[in-house]
Amino acid sequence: MRVSKSTSRPATSKTVAVFLSWFEPRILKGIARLAREKNWALLLDYAQVHKWSAIPNKLDGLICLVGPERKPAEFLRKMNVPTVVLGNADEGLMGDKPRVLQDDLACGRLAAEHLLSLGFENFLTIGKKNRTFFRDRIKGFTQALGKRAKVIQHAWIGESLAHASLRGPIEEAMKKVPKPMAIFAPSDVTCVHVMQCAQNLGLRVPEEAAILSANNDELICDFAPVPLSSIRLNFTQWGFEAAVLLDKLMNGRAPSAPVPAIPPGSIVSRQSTNILLVPDEQVAQAMRYIWKNLSRSLPIQEIADHVGVSHPTLGRLFRKHLRRSVSEEIMLARLDMAKQMLTFQKMPIQDIATACGFNTPNYFNNVFHKSTGVTPRKFRITADPTTAISRPDFVSLSPSMAEKK
Repeated sequence: MRVSKSTSRPATSKTVAVFLSWFEPRILKGIARLAREKNWALLLDYAQVHKWSAIPNKLDGLICLVGPERKPAEFLRKMNVPTVVLGNADEGLMGDKPRVLQDDLACGRLAAEHLLSLGFENFLTIGKKNRTFFRDRIKGFTQALGKRAKVIQHAWIGESLAHASLRGPIEEAMKKVPKPMAIFAPSDVTCVHVMQCAQNLGLRVPEEAAILSANNDELICDFAPVPLSSIRLNFTQWGFEAAVLLDKLMNGRAPSAPVPAIPPGSIVSRQSTNILLVPDEQVAQAMRYIWKNLSRSLPIQEIADHVGVSHPTLGRLFRKHLRRSVSEEIMLARLDMAKQMLTFQKMPIQDIATACGFNTPNYFNNVFHKSTGVTPRKFRITADPTTAISRPDFVSLSPSMAEKK
Protein backbone atom coordinates (compact mmCIF):
# COMPACT_ATOMS: atom_id res chain seq x y z
CA MET A 1 0.00 0.00 0.00
CA ARG A 2 1.38 3.42 -0.98
CA VAL A 3 1.36 6.07 1.71
CA SER A 4 1.63 9.70 0.60
CA LYS A 5 2.89 12.49 2.78
CA SER A 6 0.61 15.41 3.45
CA THR A 7 1.53 18.60 1.58
CA SER A 8 -1.06 20.79 3.26
CA ARG A 9 0.19 24.21 4.35
CA PRO A 10 0.01 25.39 7.97
CA ALA A 11 -2.86 27.61 9.00
CA THR A 12 -2.62 31.26 8.05
CA SER A 13 -1.11 33.31 10.87
CA LYS A 14 -1.96 36.92 9.90
CA THR A 15 -4.15 38.76 7.42
CA VAL A 16 -2.43 41.78 5.88
CA ALA A 17 -3.93 44.33 3.49
CA VAL A 18 -1.74 46.00 0.87
CA PHE A 19 -3.02 49.24 -0.68
CA LEU A 20 -1.04 50.84 -3.51
CA SER A 21 -2.18 54.06 -5.16
CA TRP A 22 -0.44 52.84 -8.31
CA PHE A 23 0.54 49.36 -9.44
CA GLU A 24 4.16 48.44 -8.74
CA PRO A 25 4.79 44.68 -8.96
CA ARG A 26 8.35 45.00 -7.67
CA ILE A 27 7.03 46.25 -4.31
CA LEU A 28 4.56 43.36 -4.15
CA LYS A 29 7.38 40.92 -4.85
CA GLY A 30 9.25 42.13 -1.77
CA ILE A 31 6.16 41.98 0.43
CA ALA A 32 5.28 38.52 -0.84
CA ARG A 33 8.76 37.26 0.01
CA LEU A 34 8.18 37.76 3.75
CA ALA A 35 4.47 36.90 3.50
CA ARG A 36 5.37 33.38 2.32
CA GLU A 37 7.84 32.97 5.16
CA LYS A 38 5.29 34.13 7.76
CA ASN A 39 2.34 32.47 6.02
CA TRP A 40 0.35 35.70 5.81
CA ALA A 41 -2.85 36.02 3.83
CA LEU A 42 -2.48 39.09 1.61
CA LEU A 43 -5.39 41.25 0.49
CA LEU A 44 -4.34 43.37 -2.48
CA ASP A 45 -6.03 46.52 -3.75
CA TYR A 46 -4.97 49.66 -5.55
CA ALA A 47 -6.70 52.14 -3.25
CA GLN A 48 -10.06 52.09 -5.01
CA VAL A 49 -12.50 53.62 -2.55
CA HIS A 50 -15.51 51.66 -3.73
CA LYS A 51 -13.80 48.36 -2.81
CA TRP A 52 -12.84 49.23 0.75
CA SER A 53 -16.20 48.12 2.10
CA ALA A 54 -15.19 44.54 1.23
CA ILE A 55 -12.34 44.52 3.78
CA PRO A 56 -13.00 41.82 6.39
CA ASN A 57 -13.38 42.83 10.02
CA LYS A 58 -10.41 40.69 11.03
CA LEU A 59 -7.37 42.50 9.68
CA ASP A 60 -3.99 42.27 11.40
CA GLY A 61 -1.92 44.82 9.51
CA LEU A 62 -1.66 47.24 6.61
CA ILE A 63 1.07 48.29 4.17
CA CYS A 64 0.20 51.27 1.99
CA LEU A 65 1.64 53.52 -0.69
CA VAL A 66 -0.58 56.58 -0.88
CA GLY A 67 -0.48 59.68 -3.05
CA PRO A 68 -1.42 63.20 -1.92
CA GLU A 69 -5.16 62.48 -2.09
CA ARG A 70 -6.88 63.33 1.20
CA LYS A 71 -9.83 60.91 1.09
CA PRO A 72 -7.90 57.62 0.81
CA ALA A 73 -5.32 58.80 3.33
CA GLU A 74 -8.00 59.67 5.87
CA PHE A 75 -9.66 56.28 5.43
CA LEU A 76 -6.41 54.37 5.86
CA ARG A 77 -5.26 56.46 8.79
CA LYS A 78 -8.43 55.63 10.71
CA MET A 79 -8.00 51.87 10.35
CA ASN A 80 -7.18 50.64 13.82
CA VAL A 81 -4.43 48.19 12.81
CA PRO A 82 -0.60 48.31 12.74
CA THR A 83 0.33 50.27 9.61
CA VAL A 84 3.49 50.87 7.59
CA VAL A 85 3.62 53.64 4.99
CA LEU A 86 5.84 53.31 1.94
CA GLY A 87 7.61 56.57 1.10
CA ASN A 88 6.37 60.10 1.49
CA ALA A 89 4.16 60.52 -1.58
CA ASP A 90 1.22 61.21 0.74
CA GLU A 91 2.92 64.50 1.70
CA GLY A 92 2.24 63.99 5.39
CA LEU A 93 -1.42 62.97 5.11
CA MET A 94 -0.68 59.65 6.85
CA GLY A 95 0.58 61.51 9.91
CA ASP A 96 3.07 59.82 12.22
CA LYS A 97 2.54 56.28 10.97
CA PRO A 98 5.83 54.32 10.71
CA ARG A 99 7.46 54.67 7.30
CA VAL A 100 10.05 53.06 5.09
CA LEU A 101 11.60 55.66 2.79
CA GLN A 102 13.65 55.62 -0.39
CA ASP A 103 16.98 57.48 -0.15
CA ASP A 104 15.99 60.18 -2.61
CA LEU A 105 19.04 62.35 -1.88
CA ALA A 106 21.31 59.43 -2.81
CA CYS A 107 19.27 58.91 -5.97
CA GLY A 108 19.98 62.50 -7.01
CA ARG A 109 23.66 62.17 -6.19
CA LEU A 110 23.93 59.01 -8.31
CA ALA A 111 22.31 60.82 -11.24
CA ALA A 112 24.72 63.74 -10.97
CA GLU A 113 27.84 61.57 -10.83
CA HIS A 114 26.70 59.58 -13.85
CA LEU A 115 26.02 62.62 -16.02
CA LEU A 116 29.27 64.28 -14.94
CA SER A 117 31.14 61.10 -15.92
CA LEU A 118 29.75 61.49 -19.44
CA GLY A 119 31.43 64.89 -19.74
CA PHE A 120 28.45 67.23 -19.31
CA GLU A 121 28.85 70.67 -17.78
CA ASN A 122 25.39 72.19 -18.41
CA PHE A 123 22.40 70.78 -16.54
CA LEU A 124 18.64 71.14 -16.31
CA THR A 125 16.41 69.58 -13.66
CA ILE A 126 12.66 69.20 -14.04
CA GLY A 127 10.37 68.31 -11.16
CA LYS A 128 7.14 68.88 -9.29
CA LYS A 129 7.78 71.36 -6.50
CA ASN A 130 4.82 70.16 -4.43
CA ARG A 131 6.16 66.59 -4.23
CA THR A 132 8.78 65.80 -1.58
CA PHE A 133 10.54 62.99 -3.45
CA PHE A 134 11.00 65.23 -6.52
CA ARG A 135 12.49 68.00 -4.38
CA ASP A 136 14.81 65.64 -2.50
CA ARG A 137 16.12 63.92 -5.64
CA ILE A 138 16.80 67.27 -7.27
CA LYS A 139 18.39 68.57 -4.04
CA GLY A 140 20.77 65.59 -3.98
CA PHE A 141 21.53 66.12 -7.67
CA THR A 142 22.32 69.82 -7.22
CA GLN A 143 24.45 69.25 -4.14
CA ALA A 144 26.51 66.59 -5.90
CA LEU A 145 27.13 68.82 -8.91
CA GLY A 146 28.42 71.64 -6.71
CA LYS A 147 30.96 73.77 -8.49
CA ARG A 148 31.61 71.16 -11.16
CA ALA A 149 28.70 72.43 -13.26
CA LYS A 150 28.95 75.51 -15.45
CA VAL A 151 25.17 75.96 -15.71
CA ILE A 152 22.37 74.56 -13.53
CA GLN A 153 18.80 75.49 -14.48
CA HIS A 154 15.67 74.30 -12.65
CA ALA A 155 12.16 74.01 -14.09
CA TRP A 156 9.27 73.37 -11.68
CA ILE A 157 6.07 72.01 -13.16
CA GLY A 158 2.52 71.21 -12.10
CA GLU A 159 1.00 67.85 -11.32
CA SER A 160 -0.07 67.06 -14.90
CA LEU A 161 1.69 67.37 -18.25
CA ALA A 162 -1.00 65.64 -20.27
CA HIS A 163 -1.88 68.77 -22.26
CA ALA A 164 0.79 70.30 -24.49
CA SER A 165 0.10 73.79 -23.12
CA LEU A 166 1.29 72.67 -19.66
CA ARG A 167 4.77 71.87 -20.98
CA GLY A 168 5.67 75.50 -21.73
CA PRO A 169 7.95 75.95 -18.68
CA ILE A 170 9.98 72.91 -19.75
CA GLU A 171 10.58 74.18 -23.27
CA GLU A 172 11.44 77.68 -22.02
CA ALA A 173 14.00 76.24 -19.61
CA MET A 174 15.50 74.07 -22.36
CA LYS A 175 16.05 77.16 -24.52
CA LYS A 176 18.05 78.86 -21.76
CA VAL A 177 20.60 76.11 -21.13
CA PRO A 178 23.71 75.95 -23.39
CA LYS A 179 24.01 72.82 -25.50
CA PRO A 180 24.93 70.05 -25.10
CA MET A 181 23.07 69.69 -21.83
CA ALA A 182 22.06 66.88 -19.49
CA ILE A 183 18.52 66.74 -18.08
CA PHE A 184 17.52 65.01 -14.86
CA ALA A 185 13.78 64.56 -14.37
CA PRO A 186 13.38 61.97 -11.59
CA SER A 187 10.25 60.21 -12.84
CA ASP A 188 9.91 58.05 -15.94
CA VAL A 189 6.46 59.38 -16.85
CA THR A 190 7.66 62.98 -16.55
CA CYS A 191 10.72 62.18 -18.66
CA VAL A 192 8.60 61.00 -21.58
CA HIS A 193 6.98 64.45 -21.69
CA VAL A 194 10.42 66.04 -21.34
CA MET A 195 11.66 64.05 -24.32
CA GLN A 196 8.69 65.19 -26.39
CA CYS A 197 9.52 68.80 -25.48
CA ALA A 198 13.12 68.31 -26.62
CA GLN A 199 11.92 66.89 -29.92
CA ASN A 200 9.48 69.77 -30.36
CA LEU A 201 12.45 72.14 -30.11
CA GLY A 202 14.42 70.10 -32.64
CA LEU A 203 16.98 68.94 -30.07
CA ARG A 204 18.73 65.65 -30.74
CA VAL A 205 18.67 63.12 -27.90
CA PRO A 206 21.29 62.43 -26.57
CA GLU A 207 23.69 64.51 -28.69
CA GLU A 208 22.26 67.88 -27.63
CA ALA A 209 20.07 66.84 -24.70
CA ALA A 210 20.88 63.69 -22.72
CA ILE A 211 17.96 62.68 -20.49
CA LEU A 212 18.10 60.64 -17.28
CA SER A 213 15.17 59.52 -15.14
CA ALA A 214 14.51 57.41 -12.05
CA ASN A 215 12.27 54.39 -11.22
CA ASN A 216 13.24 52.33 -14.30
CA ASP A 217 9.76 51.28 -15.33
CA GLU A 218 10.87 49.11 -18.24
CA LEU A 219 7.60 49.41 -20.15
CA ILE A 220 7.88 53.22 -20.15
CA CYS A 221 11.65 53.40 -20.65
CA ASP A 222 11.85 50.94 -23.54
CA PHE A 223 8.95 52.47 -25.46
CA ALA A 224 9.86 56.14 -25.01
CA PRO A 225 10.54 58.00 -28.30
CA VAL A 226 14.24 57.42 -27.52
CA PRO A 227 14.82 54.53 -25.06
CA LEU A 228 15.15 56.19 -21.69
CA SER A 229 18.05 55.78 -19.24
CA SER A 230 16.82 55.51 -15.68
CA ILE A 231 17.97 54.80 -12.12
CA ARG A 232 16.87 51.38 -10.96
CA LEU A 233 15.35 51.83 -7.51
CA ASN A 234 15.27 48.90 -5.09
CA PHE A 235 11.49 48.50 -5.02
CA THR A 236 11.65 44.84 -4.01
CA GLN A 237 13.85 45.60 -1.02
CA TRP A 238 11.54 48.51 -0.19
CA GLY A 239 8.53 46.20 -0.02
CA PHE A 240 10.44 43.57 1.94
CA GLU A 241 11.66 46.05 4.58
CA ALA A 242 8.12 47.39 4.96
CA ALA A 243 6.88 43.84 5.57
CA VAL A 244 9.65 43.21 8.12
CA LEU A 245 8.68 46.38 9.99
CA LEU A 246 4.98 45.47 9.92
CA ASP A 247 5.76 42.01 11.27
CA LYS A 248 7.47 43.60 14.27
CA LEU A 249 4.54 45.98 14.86
CA MET A 250 1.96 43.18 14.65
CA ASN A 251 3.93 41.25 17.27
CA GLY A 252 4.11 44.21 19.64
CA ARG A 253 7.77 45.00 18.97
CA ALA A 254 8.05 48.70 18.19
CA PRO A 255 11.38 49.47 16.44
CA SER A 256 13.89 51.43 18.49
CA ALA A 257 14.97 53.52 15.47
CA PRO A 258 13.60 54.36 12.01
CA VAL A 259 14.32 51.88 9.23
CA PRO A 260 17.30 53.15 7.19
CA ALA A 261 16.27 54.67 3.86
CA ILE A 262 16.53 52.23 0.95
CA PRO A 263 19.52 53.16 -1.27
CA PRO A 264 19.06 53.35 -5.05
CA GLY A 265 20.31 50.61 -7.33
CA SER A 266 22.33 51.28 -10.45
CA ILE A 267 21.99 53.31 -13.63
CA VAL A 268 20.26 51.41 -16.43
CA SER A 269 21.86 52.98 -19.47
CA ARG A 270 19.77 53.23 -22.63
CA GLN A 271 20.02 55.41 -25.71
CA SER A 272 18.93 58.70 -24.06
CA THR A 273 22.33 59.01 -22.32
CA ASN A 274 24.43 56.78 -24.56
CA ILE A 275 27.08 59.38 -25.25
CA LEU A 276 30.44 60.50 -23.93
CA LEU A 277 31.42 64.10 -24.48
CA VAL A 278 35.15 64.49 -25.08
CA PRO A 279 36.46 68.07 -25.24
CA ASP A 280 38.88 67.23 -28.05
CA GLU A 281 38.16 65.81 -31.49
CA GLN A 282 41.42 63.84 -31.69
CA VAL A 283 40.68 62.08 -28.40
CA ALA A 284 37.15 61.30 -29.61
CA GLN A 285 38.60 59.79 -32.83
CA ALA A 286 41.03 57.71 -30.80
CA MET A 287 38.25 56.46 -28.52
CA ARG A 288 36.12 55.38 -31.48
CA TYR A 289 39.10 53.57 -33.01
CA ILE A 290 39.84 51.77 -29.75
CA TRP A 291 36.28 50.46 -29.42
CA LYS A 292 36.23 49.27 -33.02
CA ASN A 293 39.42 47.23 -32.60
CA LEU A 294 39.20 45.75 -29.11
CA SER A 295 39.35 42.14 -30.34
CA ARG A 296 43.05 42.35 -31.27
CA SER A 297 46.35 43.71 -30.08
CA LEU A 298 46.22 47.49 -30.31
CA PRO A 299 49.59 49.32 -30.26
CA ILE A 300 49.35 52.94 -29.14
CA GLN A 301 51.42 54.05 -32.13
CA GLU A 302 48.76 52.58 -34.43
CA ILE A 303 46.08 54.66 -32.70
CA ALA A 304 48.26 57.77 -32.91
CA ASP A 305 48.85 57.18 -36.64
CA HIS A 306 45.09 56.83 -37.18
CA VAL A 307 44.43 60.13 -35.42
CA GLY A 308 47.37 61.89 -37.08
CA VAL A 309 49.44 62.80 -34.02
CA SER A 310 52.63 61.49 -32.42
CA HIS A 311 52.65 58.83 -29.71
CA PRO A 312 53.68 61.35 -26.97
CA THR A 313 51.08 63.89 -28.12
CA LEU A 314 48.28 61.34 -27.94
CA GLY A 315 49.37 60.41 -24.42
CA ARG A 316 49.33 64.07 -23.35
CA LEU A 317 45.85 64.57 -24.84
CA PHE A 318 44.46 61.57 -22.97
CA ARG A 319 46.02 62.72 -19.71
CA LYS A 320 44.67 66.23 -20.19
CA HIS A 321 41.09 65.38 -21.18
CA LEU A 322 40.43 61.93 -19.65
CA ARG A 323 42.93 61.99 -16.75
CA ARG A 324 44.25 58.54 -17.65
CA SER A 325 46.71 57.03 -20.11
CA VAL A 326 45.90 55.51 -23.48
CA SER A 327 46.78 52.05 -22.10
CA GLU A 328 44.44 52.53 -19.15
CA GLU A 329 41.63 53.56 -21.49
CA ILE A 330 42.16 50.50 -23.69
CA MET A 331 41.99 48.21 -20.66
CA LEU A 332 38.80 49.89 -19.38
CA ALA A 333 37.20 49.42 -22.79
CA ARG A 334 38.21 45.74 -22.91
CA LEU A 335 36.71 45.18 -19.45
CA ASP A 336 33.49 46.98 -20.37
CA MET A 337 33.09 44.81 -23.47
CA ALA A 338 33.79 41.70 -21.40
CA LYS A 339 31.05 42.64 -18.93
CA GLN A 340 28.58 43.02 -21.80
CA MET A 341 29.48 39.64 -23.25
CA LEU A 342 29.40 37.85 -19.89
CA THR A 343 25.95 39.29 -19.23
CA PHE A 344 24.28 38.73 -22.59
CA GLN A 345 26.15 35.94 -24.37
CA LYS A 346 26.55 32.24 -23.52
CA MET A 347 29.88 31.71 -25.28
CA PRO A 348 32.72 30.14 -23.23
CA ILE A 349 34.71 32.52 -21.04
CA GLN A 350 37.96 31.73 -22.86
CA ASP A 351 36.31 32.81 -26.13
CA ILE A 352 35.13 36.04 -24.50
CA ALA A 353 38.71 36.69 -23.36
CA THR A 354 39.93 36.31 -26.95
CA ALA A 355 37.12 38.48 -28.36
CA CYS A 356 38.01 41.29 -25.95
CA GLY A 357 41.70 41.25 -26.83
CA PHE A 358 43.15 39.42 -23.81
CA ASN A 359 46.11 37.19 -24.70
CA THR A 360 45.20 34.29 -22.41
CA PRO A 361 42.17 33.27 -20.29
CA ASN A 362 44.39 33.33 -17.19
CA TYR A 363 45.45 36.93 -17.85
CA PHE A 364 41.81 37.89 -18.45
CA ASN A 365 40.77 36.23 -15.20
CA ASN A 366 43.45 38.06 -13.19
CA VAL A 367 42.76 41.49 -14.69
CA PHE A 368 38.99 41.10 -14.37
CA HIS A 369 39.24 39.99 -10.73
CA LYS A 370 41.55 42.90 -9.86
CA SER A 371 39.13 45.38 -11.44
CA THR A 372 35.79 44.03 -10.17
CA GLY A 373 36.64 41.96 -7.12
CA VAL A 374 35.08 38.84 -8.64
CA THR A 375 36.07 36.32 -11.29
CA PRO A 376 34.45 36.40 -14.75
CA ARG A 377 32.55 33.22 -13.88
CA LYS A 378 31.17 34.71 -10.67
CA PHE A 379 30.25 37.93 -12.50
CA ARG A 380 28.32 35.96 -15.10
CA ILE A 381 26.31 34.12 -12.43
CA THR A 382 25.28 37.32 -10.64
CA ALA A 383 25.05 39.69 -13.63
CA ASP A 384 21.91 41.82 -13.98
CA PRO A 385 21.13 42.35 -17.71
CA THR A 386 19.56 45.74 -16.91
CA THR A 387 22.86 47.17 -15.68
CA ALA A 388 25.20 46.11 -18.48
CA ILE A 389 27.28 48.85 -20.07
CA SER A 390 26.55 49.61 -23.69
CA ARG A 391 29.08 51.06 -26.09
CA PRO A 392 28.76 54.87 -26.00
CA ASP A 393 28.96 57.32 -28.86
CA PHE A 394 32.10 59.43 -28.49
CA VAL A 395 31.35 63.04 -29.41
CA SER A 396 33.89 65.85 -29.33
CA LEU A 397 32.71 69.00 -27.62
CA SER A 398 33.50 71.37 -30.47
CA PRO A 399 33.14 75.15 -30.04
CA SER A 400 30.15 75.21 -32.40
CA MET A 401 28.26 72.66 -30.33
CA ALA A 402 29.25 74.22 -27.02
CA GLU A 403 27.92 77.61 -28.12
CA LYS A 404 24.66 76.32 -29.59
CA LYS A 405 21.56 77.24 -27.56
